[in-house]
Amino acid sequence: MNALSHPTEGDATGSAIDALAHADDPRRAFLRERWFSAVDDPSFRTHIVEGSEGRPLLGLGLVSRSFGPLSIAQAAGAYWPFRGLPMPGDTSAKTLAEALRQRGAREALGHAWRLGPVIADDPAVGILRQAAVDAGWHCVERPVGSLFCLDLVALRASGSWPSTKGKQKDRWRIRQLEKTGPVSITTYTGIDWSAEDRDAIAQIEAASWVGQLEQGGDTKFHDPDLRRYWERVSEDPALAAMIRGHILWVGETPAAFTFGLETGDTRYCIANNFDRQFNKFSPGRVLLYHDFEDAADRGFARIDWGLGDGGYKSQMGAHEDATVVDLLFVRNPLLARIAALLWRR
Repeated sequence: MNALSHPTEGDATGSAIDALAHADDPRRAFLRERWFSAVDDPSFRTHIVEGSEGRPLLGLGLVSRSFGPLSIAQAAGAYWPFRGLPMPGDTSAKTLAEALRQRGAREALGHAWRLGPVIADDPAVGILRQAAVDAGWHCVERPVGSLFCLDLVALRASGSWPSTKGKQKDRWRIRQLEKTGPVSITTYTGIDWSAEDRDAIAQIEAASWVGQLEQGGDTKFHDPDLRRYWERVSEDPALAAMIRGHILWVGETPAAFTFGLETGDTRYCIANNFDRQFNKFSPGRVLLYHDFEDAADRGFARIDWGLGDGGYKSQMGAHEDATVVDLLFVRNPLLARIAALLWRR
């Protein structure tokens, strides 16, 4: 196994993982080496699972996590868009199972390993799951929730999205915000964003309802560790080009932001929030419509909005989509039965 904390740019394993991500479904093209290694975890290691002819079939970017008294391997990286492992789109479960039976793959994955949360109907997840079972692991699944997605093509074709009434309401909201200060929207990418952009997002998160939760909630830039993760991700030019978001300003005050990753035909909406002092005039909603229309204008077909409150997401055109699951693979059948009782709680 190739164990590395910070693989260098020329590292062969890192290059192989990048190549596998390039050969994967375009929606999974973010599964590059830096997506995994940016966790900056001392337990991080990589391994390339190869077929009988030496063809790379699966890239493993793993960290160690505790599960009860056990230490298990799990796919590294951020939760959203989702966790995954890169493989060529033409990989078959049979070929991958044969490769996973090899000693190197078994040692890399160990007696138990986790893949998740993942999108349940992702074909690559289905192939890997079947291959792992055929190679001797038992799969234990627990549900996480359902995605909410926007079909931008269908919504645009309907001719009624956003609705005329909704547009009028947003114009009214902007006029109300302008009574405090000039309203402007700035755009950033992972290539050109500045520390000031990230500071502005962190400021919004700190002043949002999420930032007021115990222990700071799930913030992407107010949390210093997660902020460093995204900063390290953007050190890979290919990943940096996928990062895009917007900030809505009221005067000199950042009032709302969006943050996402774009690959294939999909924009993954990873985070969005607003400063609660502007709550009455919904700057977050105004900016989200701007974000979605911007994605549609640039040719994206789909917004993956992740889990969460389907109420306001549905109002903005989202529909409930695929389910999200967390998968635990255990080699010993008795341990698998015991783990199932704990995993599904």
